[in-house]
Amino acid sequence: MESTPAEQLNRIDRPTTQVTAAWPEAIWPTLHLIETLRIEPGRHAPLLDLHLARLTRSAQALGFAAPPHSLTRALEARIQSVAPDTTWRLRLLLDRTGHFTLETAPLPPTTEPVLLALSPWRLPSDAAWLQHKSTYRPLYDPAAHWLAAHPHIFDLIFLNERNEVCEGSRSTLYIATDQGEWLTPPLNAGALPGAQRQALLNAGHVREAVLTLNDLNQAPALRVSNALRGWLRAQKAETLKP
Repeated sequence: MESTPAEQLNRIDRPTTQVTAAWPEAIWPTLHLIETLRIEPGRHAPLLDLHLARLTRSAQALGFAAPPHSLTRALEARIQSVAPDTTWRLRLLLDRTGHFTLETAPLPPTTEPVLLALSPWRLPSDAAWLQHKSTYRPLYDPAAHWLAAHPHIFDLIFLNERNEVCEGSRSTLYIATDQGEWLTPPLNAGALPGAQRQALLNAGHVREAVLTLNDLNQAPALRVSNALRGWLRAQKAETLKP
């Protein structure tokens, strides 16, 4: 049976890339890449280059059109358009055709230390979607609903199938050592390549290491980070159990 012209117009075929081979067919018509930036007072977005680099890598890996040159100009214009005495959240959505939208809103401050709890869901460390920040969030969306019902908890920490620590649903985790180092899980544990994470690695403030739940429970100090909130002091809401 032939499809109608409307169905042909709306159809978006699955990209034939190795990364996306196992992704569900149904996600492609509405799939977007996401970048969420912090605009500091003074109209400065310190992680802009890292966000654009990640967006470009993901677009290439997923078979999206390359982000257009107009995107950089639009981002710079939006950054310069906000009130200079406020911290802002800028959200970027990019679809497969290269079309993008930008949204800005004031960003309220975060009270530290933030509280962490353990996610009841496990992340599969080999899931390709974990490497790309997109609207396909099969395990992060349930976590977001849980967090909305428990507003005193900042984030849920995920383990993978090997009982290794991965990340939070909206943040990267860092564990202090007795020697004063800060450790963060490697990407192959099942972690998103976060922009703030990469900035901390580039600066030599943290290093990658395989971490366990016992490491998390025994750590003398914890931090989490994301591109919006920065590098935050954190603590466990209670002893974390599998």
